[in-house]
Amino acid sequence: MAIPISRLDNSLDKLVKKIEKSGKDYVLFAVNEAYALFMDRVFNKNKTMSGQSFGRYKTKAWMKKRKNAGRQTSRKDLQMKNDFRDSIKRNVKKDHATIEFLDSPNDILLKIADGQENQIGKGKIFKFSKAENKEVIGKVVKEIKKDITKIVKESFV
Repeated sequence: MAIPISRLDNSLDKLVKKIEKSGKDYVLFAVNEAYALFMDRVFNKNKTMSGQSFGRYKTKAWMKKRKNAGRQTSRKDLQMKNDFRDSIKRNVKKDHATIEFLDSPNDILLKIADGQENQIGKGKIFKFSKAENKEVIGKVVKEIKKDITKIVKESFV
């Protein structure tokens, strides 16, 4: 199919304007994908970055305390009161974003996180694995390709 140069030139102008106008924040998209993946692994699947289970509770006293608080005791998790979970936030800036412990006085939550990793002893919990990084990047690339394909199709009509 032949496209006259004059029509192509107009379509390219439309394409550039639509890309500029779309304003989609792929940094925000990426951090939201990473946050969902991370929170699911840590707080639903109860696994370290290498995929190992946190294991079971070791002391009867802690299991009793959890049971009295209405919490499960069949497997170790990091959710006694949800304070720890609720402190993990997305921190989005103009050109980058992080997932971090926010509102943590004296880095207490960082100490708790280190303590949990040491106590569980099965590797890092609060880091992303290469597979998780690859999954997030793949989702972002897929989203960008989808959006660009849509914009290109709309621009060359």
